[in-house]
Amino acid sequence: MVRRQLRRDYHEEDLTSEGLRIFTTLDPQSQWRLEKILDARLARLEKWQGLPGDTLEGAAVVTSIQGGEVMAVAGGRKPRFAGFNRALDAQRPVGSVIKPAVYLTALEQSDDYTLATLLDDGELTYTAPNGDIWAPQNYDRESHGMTPLYHALAHSYNVATARLGLALGIKPIIGTLQRLGIEQDFRAYPSLVLGAVELSPLQVTQMYQTLASGGFRTPLRAIRAVLAAGGEPLQRYPLKVKASIEPAPAFLVTTALRYAVRQGTGRALYQELPATLDIAGKTGTTDDLRDSWFAGYTGDRLAVVWIGRDDNQPTGLTGSTGALLVWRDLFARLNDPAPLQSMVEEIEYQRIDPLNGLLAGEGCQNAVELPFVRGTAPQESAPCADDAAPPQHPVDWFKELFQ
Repeated sequence: MVRRQLRRDYHEEDLTSEGLRIFTTLDPQSQWRLEKILDARLARLEKWQGLPGDTLEGAAVVTSIQGGEVMAVAGGRKPRFAGFNRALDAQRPVGSVIKPAVYLTALEQSDDYTLATLLDDGELTYTAPNGDIWAPQNYDRESHGMTPLYHALAHSYNVATARLGLALGIKPIIGTLQRLGIEQDFRAYPSLVLGAVELSPLQVTQMYQTLASGGFRTPLRAIRAVLAAGGEPLQRYPLKVKASIEPAPAFLVTTALRYAVRQGTGRALYQELPATLDIAGKTGTTDDLRDSWFAGYTGDRLAVVWIGRDDNQPTGLTGSTGALLVWRDLFARLNDPAPLQSMVEEIEYQRIDPLNGLLAGEGCQNAVELPFVRGTAPQESAPCADDAAPPQHPVDWFKELFQ
């Protein structure tokens, strides 16, 4: 990675000088921990799945959110192997880790979509212009009716996401992916919204880096400085930090991803991590359980983990039973990660009944305090949709994390 970024950021004629001193962003302790944790967890997963040793492979990237510095990279479970680096070069289907880009595209249209907007997760059949039929299904093969937008992302409902993606248009979602930092062309197939695209762990890290930084796109970097033999710094091409996503919609997506690890597909994190730890994250699972992904961040650290097989056979692992466990093992050993993105000026909170998406009436058991771009919260109040129903949504933890 250092070699590649040297060629990206410096003049070739300068790099041929002798005696260059290259200062990297590597955190040796994080690197050592990542290597040990990845190999140990893969061995345990192989035993759990009844697989022969060295069947599973993995890759991971750890960054600091401020400045986009790469702290650790694991290109496989044998870190001294000088060949193929899966973190940088393995192009694998990403599954649901792509979904935040779909929901971000919606939440940028704040007059039409909020975290409380009800999405239809009922059965969907889409006929493409060429006659192909697409009928996405949820992982649990169930339909969940009308569900709030934040809940659909947190629980990774495929059908609700597909219907939302079709309403938004595939090309705007591709534009969002590119603004998040994925510099490649995509074909505008509807299945893109469910992750039917191939990306490297490094590319996924760049996407989540922009989200985690509150919308600022910074090219990931492995080099801090290069000094010539005499100690003078080499002239370099400037890195551009670009505000590519507005802070408010980025904040709203992070809020939904908080819910994903509290109550949704990533809830296994808190089986071992302390409840006070402030995390946002998203699992990803591909067809036939071939790829297991987890991308998650705190206020100062981000890590993306992929697990799969080099022969592309099924692993038997979802994002939550595979890659998430590596992430959890790693962050359990970090010292007091910082809280997530601070409050955004354009945001206000309202108490919502998630069963109808309206302002919650008095005594509504299911009420949840949700953030909204100012002026976009529902204006209509309604009695609780189902006072007798047991609470399914947390009431105040979104807001309490900022106090």
